[in-house]
Amino acid sequence: MIRKTTINLKYANKGKLNKLLEIAEEYQRVTNIFIDNLWEQQQFSGNFMKNTTVDSWLSARLKQASGKHALSIVKSQRKKKKKHKPTLNRKVLELDSRFIDIKQGINYFDIWIKLSSVGNKIIINLPSKKHIHFNKYIDDGWTIKKSIRIRINENGYFADIFFEKESPELRISGKQKAIDIGYKKLIVSSDGEFIGDSSIYEKIARKKQGSKAFKRVLIERNDMVNVSCKSLNLNDVKELFVEDLRGVKHKSKGKINKKFNNKLARWVYPKVLSKCAMLCEEAGILFTKKAPAYSSQRCSKCGVICKSNRNGEIYKCTCGNFMDADLNAALNILHMGQYGVHALQPNL
Repeated sequence: MIRKTTINLKYANKGKLNKLLEIAEEYQRVTNIFIDNLWEQQQFSGNFMKNTTVDSWLSARLKQASGKHALSIVKSQRKKKKKHKPTLNRKVLELDSRFIDIKQGINYFDIWIKLSSVGNKIIINLPSKKHIHFNKYIDDGWTIKKSIRIRINENGYFADIFFEKESPELRISGKQKAIDIGYKKLIVSSDGEFIGDSSIYEKIARKKQGSKAFKRVLIERNDMVNVSCKSLNLNDVKELFVEDLRGVKHKSKGKINKKFNNKLARWVYPKVLSKCAMLCEEAGILFTKKAPAYSSQRCSKCGVICKSNRNGEIYKCTCGNFMDADLNAALNILHMGQYGVHALQPNL
């Protein structure tokens, strides 16, 4: 298992930060040259650097790291089947143990990152401070990986620290459970748990995009997602089923009013999915994604599929089934996980 936490590098003096910015800008320039060459040559293997020369004061090692970074960016673009050439627009450094050495528990700053072997005989010692999230990983037995990501943006200078730990064995006893992830109710489980609501999206919509208040509310939203996912009861669960929704926001364009679409744009389905997957991994619970198939239209009791049976947040069927529509969907996802996709096919 691999997890990430971020520490602030703002404690370094101005001279160190300026030097770090200089390194990041040159790394960005070199990476984009590699991307240009890769895209032009259509060569997507680790051997491409033998035929590519980049004039830079960066060390040979860091240029090699930059080349690998470029290769991963291009491969990602091809995997997404996008035809235009990608560009590294951010100031980010992907660094391994050849360039960094992390020391803990030294004087006032309890963590230091020593940056070296980058070129021009540059050595920078960057101080920072641990926080609750960082210390929790240490206390829980996670090990710091020998690689970091340094990011520079309008908010400052940051280092992403990665932790690793062996995954526990999967549980062999317990029950199967499913969740429906929605907009108005963040999580509804097949056990009848209702977690989270849409109030945070209303709050985001009232803020001016890009403002400090807007950014604070986005952080509040992410915190809400973490708290909500952690409150899901997984104590006696051996497998969790979720619906693998994709392109929901994209498909909604032009079909719903602009005001609601603005709120939907802040919906964080992938974040909920990712957080639940991590919690399951750490607990030894099998996390299973199921392709969506009539989960919101089918009656979880009699199996009939009728789009009109769902009216807003209520599902009402002629068989007498009357319940929350998201709970009905969660039960259908559970049935689909237990009995297969045919459990949710239309009755012909």
